[in-house]
Amino acid sequence: MTAVPETLLADLPALLDQGTPETRGEILRRLTDLFLTQAGGFRDEHVAVFDAVLKLIVGSVERHSLIRLGLQLAPLPNAPLDTIAWLGHSDDIAVAGPVLERSTRLPDPVLADIAETKPQAHLAAIAVRRALSVMVTDALIDRADLDVTRKVTANRGAQFSETGFRTIAGRAHIDESLAVLVANRGDVPDEVFRDLVKNATDEVRRRLTRCDEPGVRQRIDQAMAAVGNHLLHARRKAEAPGTTVASPAPDKLKALSDKARAGKRGDVIAALSDITEVPEAAIKSLIKQGSEEGMLILCKVAGLAWPDTKAVLLAATGAAGDPRTAFGTFSGLTAETAQRVVRFIRLRKAATAADIRKMM
Repeated sequence: MTAVPETLLADLPALLDQGTPETRGEILRRLTDLFLTQAGGFRDEHVAVFDAVLKLIVGSVERHSLIRLGLQLAPLPNAPLDTIAWLGHSDDIAVAGPVLERSTRLPDPVLADIAETKPQAHLAAIAVRRALSVMVTDALIDRADLDVTRKVTANRGAQFSETGFRTIAGRAHIDESLAVLVANRGDVPDEVFRDLVKNATDEVRRRLTRCDEPGVRQRIDQAMAAVGNHLLHARRKAEAPGTTVASPAPDKLKALSDKARAGKRGDVIAALSDITEVPEAAIKSLIKQGSEEGMLILCKVAGLAWPDTKAVLLAATGAAGDPRTAFGTFSGLTAETAQRVVRFIRLRKAATAADIRKMM
């Protein structure tokens, strides 16, 4: 090939055998510079010759020469394939990193193999590539730690299988930042997102309710509403025997909801008192103190879903407050906590808002 000096090709084997690491590094530098200056005009066969020569050298040069080579070849659309793959497989992340992050010459099977075998630093480099196929993300997520999972979830150029999304959602149940990243992805299947919300810790659900990202708020609200009844029924089923408030009859709940939507404040207080067995005076005291938490607890014990709870708050207090904050509190309440507070209210009858907050 005329682009590579014939004398260099002829002398290369001897130079590699007899030369020092510095000499071999200089040869690598000269070859790389030559490739870079003419790469735009090379055909595939030209690149293949360079590839064959570079492969003879890369295993016998010092680390700084390899780092330089990776940085130079990573952005090239026609970089030598085998050399790029060799660099990407390097255990040294300083050598492999630029190639893993930027080179379009690494095919998906090679990237998947690296994701399946290399340390987390390599996975982190792959996670931020401009585009990632399902093959690569499946391999990546299978071994990724939480930091890498966040990186790849935040990558708008990454595509995921449903299995991949479910794996991510499983980790997001206990991680607020990851849950928000999932919420910001419009390609997450609705069922997967609902499962995330349903299985999330109370703190993760509260964080989601505070999310104000455009276009995301509605999806979070829909998921919260969809799982609201499920969470309620699951918690009631899990309650220990002997709770002091039996499940109210459906007609009582419907009557309470109807009165709340009609804005009948006195009737709402009376119905809530009847269902929760909390004196009307105690409920009125909570309303007078502005204890939103107390009212939410009563609604939780009554067995109301979130839409009906909002209606009760509005009818009883004249204002529903910040619905996102209120929903976060409501969703985070466990049946055990709600029942404990209600027992306290029944005993004290003049429980203060501060008392209730301490018990939550």
